[in-house]
Amino acid sequence: MGSFATTGINQVSVHPRSVEWEVRDAISAILEIALKPVGFRRQLQEILDVLVSISWLRAANKGAIFVTNGQRELVMVAQHELSAPLLDKCAKVPFGCCLCGRAAESKRVLFRNCVDHDHDIRFDGMEDHGHYNLPLTDPNGDVIGVVVLYLEHGHTPHSQELQFMEMLGHALSNVILSRDLKLKAEVNAIRLQQAQMDMLHKLVAASEFRDNETGAHIKRMTQYALCIGRRVGLGQEDLKLLELAAPMHDIGKVGIPDEILLKPGKLTAEEWAIMQRHAEIGANILSGTHELLRASRDIAWCHHEKWDGSGYPRGLKGEEIPLFARICALADVFDALTSERPYKSAWPVEDAIAFIQENSGSHFDPALVEAFTGGLREMLEIRLIYNDHDPEPTARKVVLREALPREGVVSWRASMSVGVDFIDKQHQYLIDLINRIHEGIEQGDTVAIVQALLDMKTYTEVHFTDEEDLMRRNGYPDLERHMALHQGFIEKTESFLVDFERYPLAIGSEFFHYLVNWLVHHIQKVDAEYGRYLAGKGDAVR
Repeated sequence: MGSFATTGINQVSVHPRSVEWEVRDAISAILEIALKPVGFRRQLQEILDVLVSISWLRAANKGAIFVTNGQRELVMVAQHELSAPLLDKCAKVPFGCCLCGRAAESKRVLFRNCVDHDHDIRFDGMEDHGHYNLPLTDPNGDVIGVVVLYLEHGHTPHSQELQFMEMLGHALSNVILSRDLKLKAEVNAIRLQQAQMDMLHKLVAASEFRDNETGAHIKRMTQYALCIGRRVGLGQEDLKLLELAAPMHDIGKVGIPDEILLKPGKLTAEEWAIMQRHAEIGANILSGTHELLRASRDIAWCHHEKWDGSGYPRGLKGEEIPLFARICALADVFDALTSERPYKSAWPVEDAIAFIQENSGSHFDPALVEAFTGGLREMLEIRLIYNDHDPEPTARKVVLREALPREGVVSWRASMSVGVDFIDKQHQYLIDLINRIHEGIEQGDTVAIVQALLDMKTYTEVHFTDEEDLMRRNGYPDLERHMALHQGFIEKTESFLVDFERYPLAIGSEFFHYLVNWLVHHIQKVDAEYGRYLAGKGDAVR
């Protein structure tokens, strides 16, 4: 804690026993709140409610708690009874600005018994008041936040206040540091897992580079498998394992000769027998005792087995087939049927669904087919995110018409349409992601926000590529500017993720407003210009 600065006025006495009991009760309440399994903002809100109710402080029943972000700014994360103008003007305060910012910059407790010349933030109708500005610091002496308590105008401090402020500062600093470390660990774990998944997908894609399948197939198939797994009740640990193991399903194809693997037509019986060996080759590659290797081996070896025992390579039947392999079998077939390949056209989604339902109990586990059918909306959204960037998006339009966003704070309006069906549907999904982020902010769920931002980053890269490809095919003259705007958005999203890694507690609403304003402006202004260009061409390739 820093030093204590006042205006030098006299101190008054309060009955020491009443002060002692209230101090003890307040600190005890703060520690109890710190142990509650609630969100960070709610936690600080409850702590602030305790502080403003301490009678001997003669508090004005108002206050705020700020945390520090990466730009040397204080972000308000909890408040009690502040007026609307203060909420607006004090949502984010730079170090050195007003009393709270000066307390942060000087690392000193600042007390004033009135609104004085250091109070930069003012507005018409602002009531006179006194106030404490209490900086919170980490073990290195860096300021991690500030507590502001409003007092009666002309407040005269008593002899116990300084000691209490010191105790309060240490207690709140520990609360914030504890939650900060916890959230950083959670955010870093998500980011690390994402990096691991990206690396794994790249390695598997490299092994399949000589195959006719694409990297998008790996991601789609994995996400389909996770959707099915969640719907049959797999726990988080099993889902994480499935997510890491599913991409390995066809790793054995590295051992299949090119003339068979890349053959555009139908394989002969002899060639098909050789192709089937990829399951056993994969099992041999993935031998080992680690649980990830065991799960990957089960999938690679058994994802071509069938529920009725007619599959390969071992003719396993029913629950003899490992669950992960049964899940991946269904996910792999659905993606294979609905994807374009050099040797076949993509099936309409409705036909692929019908095929899977018809083969429930023969090819596929009936319980998994039921889970698949129940999760179709999510499946279609997955196809929308991880597409193959087909030159002609006609086949994708069948999927996109079902991928409708949830209701939320931002809603799709007809005025947002650019006149290209699959682009409009992708914009709707972007709005869905923004609403997910808003839900995370409202619930104070940093982990949910980070996951949604990761999805946003992944999705926009896909959407922007689709949009740019369409513009390029239609000779759009403003393509370069459009691409620059897209790249700026991707970089901004990444900067938000980096900020969350370093300052996960300073979740302000500014990035949400950025996302909303950028997206709505981009759709209604920038993309609308392209829509008018297409309409003028008449014979545009869509």
